[in-house]
Amino acid sequence: MSDFGKRITLHLVYDYAGKPKDESHIEFSDVALYNFTHTGGAIVTGIEEVGLEDLLGEVGGTLVNWHQQHGVTGWRDNLKNYQATLQSAGNKAWRIDSVIGFYGFVVALSVRQVAPNTSLERTRES
Repeated sequence: MSDFGKRITLHLVYDYAGKPKDESHIEFSDVALYNFTHTGGAIVTGIEEVGLEDLLGEVGGTLVNWHQQHGVTGWRDNLKNYQATLQSAGNKAWRIDSVIGFYGFVVALSVRQVAPNTSLERTRES
């Protein structure tokens, strides 16, 4: 993460004996909300854009608790108004799935694949 969580770069590596090594670096920009659980040893199987309303429907109860306990940037008085705030800013939602326990999501303005060296250099400078 960099820019105080406003940019998140996932460094994904497929590296198994007898197979060619494959790397992907996926960068989410202007991040409004994210959560990753059980990150150790994760094998990411997919990053899928989902409807913002659908994602907030899944995590809404937890999100209300997060806001009460920690504060959620941009939160307005309830989940429906928070969703309207995110949508009016142009945010989109992505769900990140894994084979082994990991689960995550990101709400941001954009996502793109970046070149490995560019991503690493930018992360070090931040």
